[in-house]
Amino acid sequence: MATTSVNEATAASSESPAIAPDGTSPKGWYLVYMTAVVGVMSQVDRGILALFVQPIKRDFHLSDTQVSILLGFAFTFFYVVGGPPLSRMADNGVRRTVISGALAVWSIATAMCGFAQSFWAFFASRAVIGAAESGCGPASLSMIGDAVPREKLPRAYAIYNSGFVGGSALSLMLGGVLIGLLSDIKPIQLGSYGVIYNWQLVFIIVGLPGLLIALLFRATVPEPARKGGKKPGGYPLREVLAHVLSQRAMHFPLIMGVLLMAFQTYGLAAWGPAFYQRTYGWGPAQIGMLLGVITLIGSTIGLFTGARLAEIFGRNRDDANLRVLFLAQLLPIPLLVAAPLMPSPWLALGLNAVGGILATMGAAGYNAAINISTPNEMRSQINVMYFILQNAIAGSLGPTVVALCTDFIAHSEGDLRYVISALRLILGPATAFFLWKALRPYGRIYRQKVEEGLN
Repeated sequence: MATTSVNEATAASSESPAIAPDGTSPKGWYLVYMTAVVGVMSQVDRGILALFVQPIKRDFHLSDTQVSILLGFAFTFFYVVGGPPLSRMADNGVRRTVISGALAVWSIATAMCGFAQSFWAFFASRAVIGAAESGCGPASLSMIGDAVPREKLPRAYAIYNSGFVGGSALSLMLGGVLIGLLSDIKPIQLGSYGVIYNWQLVFIIVGLPGLLIALLFRATVPEPARKGGKKPGGYPLREVLAHVLSQRAMHFPLIMGVLLMAFQTYGLAAWGPAFYQRTYGWGPAQIGMLLGVITLIGSTIGLFTGARLAEIFGRNRDDANLRVLFLAQLLPIPLLVAAPLMPSPWLALGLNAVGGILATMGAAGYNAAINISTPNEMRSQINVMYFILQNAIAGSLGPTVVALCTDFIAHSEGDLRYVISALRLILGPATAFFLWKALRPYGRIYRQKVEEGLN
């Protein structure tokens, strides 16, 4: 992916029909939907590995801790490496080029997982996926902020986040269906190269379509004009950090809340399929389809309910966007703590489904809050800071903490359910507390932005 300049950005904007600052152009909503499609691909390529924890352990002779490194560290460490330069590129140039190029790279790397013959080969492919995906989210959020008016941002970000939800669900559903269809395929011998197992074929199948979507995105998505932009060359890192410090009353507790929230989202969710397999004996094909359908339906309901709540609260409250996020993390705590302890898999699924609806209500408001409170040409860099917290720190440590607790505290694969419940009980209330602390400072910043007529 070549570095893009401000002149290239100007040229790209002139190539496509302009998106009006009031967001009335249909091109703006097309942009939103296409970023959601890219989000689908990122979650499919990232999340499908969780469905094959048990086959990977069996065929590559790995421990829970080694698998957790593939689920977490291998992806997220390199997400940190790639995030800052790619977000700086997005703030300084053509965001659609950054997104389409990143999608093409991680799609190829996903397909390469299907040819891995060792732990380290898998590690390398996951590293490339992580580095490339770091360029997608921050640039997408920045583009949406310029394509849609402030009062409609929660709805736009709900559509965008539905791509991530859809991708997470599709990774389970598609993975379950494909492994079912491929179940009779024997290991494929490739001479001296090695063996390709049937579950590895799934990675090849889901990875390659991303190349076509990358071409479509680059060819058809307009680059929106930057609203309220004051610094065409973008902000250097020191000014971004100075901005965060100037808003530390909001950012510091929000950072802690988002970090703990992501520990639950990534750390515990990574072991969800394994929990159902170990506790209730369900196989990947069965649990993949069930979790996929429940996640898709429940989270979609949660996203658009939360967006609507943010719009309603916004009529009377300056802190509406973050208030919905706070409620979304507080309300489902009892359900998510109890779910792993249920005697029946159907009861566990039911409690997790309702808890998931509540937990996803805050995503759109959270994205809107970050972008409304941030100057235009540093949005990608501020967003990547939060993405790194979620994907790098929580994404790396979360799955590993669960694995370490299972290996060295519970001492049994079958006790994974108690580890999940205990971590929910600890992390849930702490998350809600820090988000509550960020409400008032965000409300003041929002009011200031409205009075200044910015964003």
